[in-house]
Amino acid sequence: LPVAAADEVVPGPATILSNVEGDEICSYDIEILSAGKSADGRDMVLRVTDPELIEATGGIVQGMSGSPIIQDGKLVGAVTHVFIQDSTRGYGIFIENMLEH
Repeated sequence: LPVAAADEVVPGPATILSNVEGDEICSYDIEILSAGKSADGRDMVLRVTDPELIEATGGIVQGMSGSPIIQDGKLVGAVTHVFIQDSTRGYGIFIENMLEH
């Protein structure tokens, strides 16, 4: 996949690729709620919108860190954290920041 620069990432629909059961990697719908460079790697706020993922896991769970985030056919980043109070929401880091380190 092509890599997106941080300034190409915008609020709106996206997907994550993750494995929640067995060996199959699946694509799940999310929404990027906000995007902007952060000193702590919390560049994006995400919300899981995929009913299948919510049914299976309740949202983002331990082990999903590093799941790729895809928007408009480009790799934009990876899942990093879940909101403790709401597992359907979490944070992501821009791929641009990951490639710099």
